[in-house]
Amino acid sequence: MNRLHVTKIKVRHPMLRYLIKYYWIMKSDNQVVVNHKLLPVNNIDIIINFSSSIKYSSENKMEIVTTKAHFNGIRDSHLIINQVGKLDVIGISFFPSGLYPLIKAPLYEYKNMTIELDTLIHGFTSQIEENSKKAKDTIDKIDMIEQVLMDIIDTKFIPESKLLQLFNDFHANIGNYSISQFCDQYGMNQRQLERYFKKYIGTSPKSFQRLNRYQETMNIVLNKKIIDLTTLAYENGYYDQNHFIKEFKSFTGCTPSRFINEKKSVKEIILNS
Repeated sequence: MNRLHVTKIKVRHPMLRYLIKYYWIMKSDNQVVVNHKLLPVNNIDIIINFSSSIKYSSENKMEIVTTKAHFNGIRDSHLIINQVGKLDVIGISFFPSGLYPLIKAPLYEYKNMTIELDTLIHGFTSQIEENSKKAKDTIDKIDMIEQVLMDIIDTKFIPESKLLQLFNDFHANIGNYSISQFCDQYGMNQRQLERYFKKYIGTSPKSFQRLNRYQETMNIVLNKKIIDLTTLAYENGYYDQNHFIKEFKSFTGCTPSRFINEKKSVKEIILNS
């Protein structure tokens, strides 16, 4: 029987804990076929692929094939991910503003794009592959990946603590204040807040709000078998059920009911592991 194994591993280096939420490892015993939706989220993951190529396709029929380390910029619609073979993939799940010190460029430039890391960081894949060959086990491989990251990250690009607190406060109060009210609380104008978000996170504050609300709602959908859509809509800040369904469909390409029946999202694989 073919089995797909997904394991989450905590960040080990103290400094990287400010940038990275966790690592996830996806492996299979034998040949498998992955043909799932890659759902929009409010952060970016780097994918380090030690197995067959990964194909991403969108609803407008655009296709991108990646063979090396890459990332998908923040998106406002889903992708279909396809991979066939014996899987060996490591994901680095960054906090919303965590990738900037590695890329050192405004993340808004990569919104809705799939980027091979070697085009931004010369020799990134070869460094990872060379170091990983020396690894004795999975933890050893993570340690070596962290060493490569530490060699590349420039601490000058890590957002100042005041800015990180601003992002944290925005996230914590995302359902309590409008963007204008939040800016009034912080004594800043909306254009300044938008510049910060586009540079360090990759999207506007308004889009981040929508993504976060959808993401929290999706977590409920993925973890409950029976869902009252009206209650779900109101409890998560949507105007009504129709507003919720419209937003959900814009991100996933289908209604909540259809999505629950499909059960074909990559996030579901990782959440339920």
